[in-house]
Amino acid sequence: MKNLNLKIEGMSCASCASSIENAVTKIDGVKKATVNYAMATASFDIESEELTDLVKEKIKNLGYKSFEKESKDSLPKRDEIKENLHKFLVSISLALAIFSLAMWPFMNQPSVKINWYLQLFLCLPIWAWVGLKFQKSLIAFLRTGRSNMNTLIGLGTSAAFLYSAFITIFTDLSVSIGLTQKVYFEAVGFIISFVFLGQYFEEIAKKKTTEALNSLLKLSSKTALVLKGEEFLEVSVEEVVAGDILRVKPGEKLPVDGVITKGESNIDESMISGEPLPVFKKEESKVFAGTINGERAIEYKATKVGQDTFLSQIVKFVEDAQNSKPAIQKYADKISSYFTPVVLVFSILTFIVWYFSGAEPKWGNSISNFIAVLVIACPCALGLATPTAVVVSTGRASLKGILIGGGEVIEKAVGIDTIIFDKTGTITEGRPTVVDHILKDNDESIIRDIASIEQFSEHPLSKAIVKFSKDIVSDLSEPDDFEIVKGKGILSEIEGRAYVIGKKSFLEEENIIIAQNLESDKIGSLVYVARNNEHVATLVIGDKIKETSKEVISQFNQYGIETWMITGDNEKVAQATAKELGIAHVLADALPLDKAEKLEDLQSQGKKVAMVGDGINDAPALAKAHLSLAMGTGTDVAMNASDVTLVNGDLSKALDFLLLSEGTMKIIKQNLFLSMIYNTLLIPIAAGVLVLFGGPMMPPILASVAMGLSSISVVSNSLRIRKLI
Repeated sequence: MKNLNLKIEGMSCASCASSIENAVTKIDGVKKATVNYAMATASFDIESEELTDLVKEKIKNLGYKSFEKESKDSLPKRDEIKENLHKFLVSISLALAIFSLAMWPFMNQPSVKINWYLQLFLCLPIWAWVGLKFQKSLIAFLRTGRSNMNTLIGLGTSAAFLYSAFITIFTDLSVSIGLTQKVYFEAVGFIISFVFLGQYFEEIAKKKTTEALNSLLKLSSKTALVLKGEEFLEVSVEEVVAGDILRVKPGEKLPVDGVITKGESNIDESMISGEPLPVFKKEESKVFAGTINGERAIEYKATKVGQDTFLSQIVKFVEDAQNSKPAIQKYADKISSYFTPVVLVFSILTFIVWYFSGAEPKWGNSISNFIAVLVIACPCALGLATPTAVVVSTGRASLKGILIGGGEVIEKAVGIDTIIFDKTGTITEGRPTVVDHILKDNDESIIRDIASIEQFSEHPLSKAIVKFSKDIVSDLSEPDDFEIVKGKGILSEIEGRAYVIGKKSFLEEENIIIAQNLESDKIGSLVYVARNNEHVATLVIGDKIKETSKEVISQFNQYGIETWMITGDNEKVAQATAKELGIAHVLADALPLDKAEKLEDLQSQGKKVAMVGDGINDAPALAKAHLSLAMGTGTDVAMNASDVTLVNGDLSKALDFLLLSEGTMKIIKQNLFLSMIYNTLLIPIAAGVLVLFGGPMMPPILASVAMGLSSISVVSNSLRIRKLI
């Protein structure tokens, strides 16, 4: 069994991916087909290498281009966002020019004949170049019978353009066979323009799905210092093999996983645990690729390299999660998949009825009414229904500090019944802070002495103490003596006062008795302070809970949304935090993949799960969630792996987004109804039903009126979104 991975160009909607999957799985020897519209990728399990060409040929016949990911002949990557915007600007400019000739202010100027030729000249690039993919979709529909939004656009615009071009070029012939003398060039221009506007916003959302992987890959080192003989040489990280001895300097990233053989240092492992405090590592301690070495150089033995490292596993998990998430099919595609064949059948029936039972000229009336049905059934507003609502919704959200990826993200938020919060940086501030301090006799001079000593330490706890002291004392002095005792604390002397600062066990080793009245019941890292061999202060350094967290979580509970906290912090801290906030469920000591596995477990129970996080360690879970929200104060990896970014890290915006999404989706459905109703009601008139009651054939102005009314209705309805939050 061989796995064939392809890049695919030309997909314009979720049903395009579905069409490819269905067609390719019918090939003998193809066991599985997975096509991801958002990532523009496809994966096929095939029995033999010989089937590769058959799969590619089938994709080509459907109207798409494919090439193997690693192929040297792969097509150059196009910036589809800029391309769609460029095509929209060209198309709308030409469409407005056509409108000025067709309606106002240059209607029938300088003459009807010349006016039509000018419209034809302006419309040709819109139909043949800008709208080429719609015409290809129409051809694919005729081949396969599968339709989508693009098929409906291609059917209506091609019918309108070709009919209009025919009566423009062959006016006398069209008159002789009785064709209605009405051109639809302005309809072609506006329909194609507005659909491209919608797809421009869609491409912006698609681009975001690849940025998470790029951000994760940036975490890895490109080179490594490897022991070769008796000296360390810089080599490419790809050349490192298990068993090599590596050296990592202070501040550098670790290139591979391993075990320390020499030295000790504090290592920033926040990408794994999400916790801001570095972890002290010594000989025999395990270390991981992508983590950052602290203040001292270390040497370690490589145990896992390449795709086996912990960082690579996270990258692969995020990639698999994004590929496995099906792109949500837009309602417009769902409607058009049924609407297109129905309209086509109705058009053909119109032609047949008029040809066999209508008045003379039979060919003229039959063709005119056939075209009228196709044109009236292609509402311009169908292309506006989703993008206008998305534009208003995303604009309103951005004003409220919420950045949304696009319409697909809004749809994901509907029906969320479970929400998972990371702790550090999400419901807490995410940085070490002095959360409690107890001083003997409330003597604040002790704080001045402690901060004066701690300012010479690079440890994060020391920095937290110095920052805390600025609100209490104004000036610091320099200690007379200063010594860091590795892994324990600091010995120092300042202005004749001897200080021991550090862990409780460190003071006890110095034969200092711990004063019970100076103990704290707060959760965090405890720093004990002794002056002249007497315990005089205790500081608690923890992660302060954000002011809005408790109220927001209470609101989620009131809305019936199940709340979880999954954190890399220890059980004691996690339980205390959850209890204070009213979070129902807790999972502590969780690694990145543990978070994702728990999320999958909840999904397997039928729950629709949202994830809120801020760190690299949250990326796998964010990528796997039904809906992912990242704190804007967090890492780029978390934000790129998420659907929504809460700009200022304000957790209350998560609830605002859910409310906005519910309301927006209702309005999108209303828009789709409004975009169809005028045109659908006019289809019988386009088919000539008024003639049965002594009325006229299809009045051409009704097509333009229907288009205008449906568009105005859609835009007006979308503007109501601004009042949702």
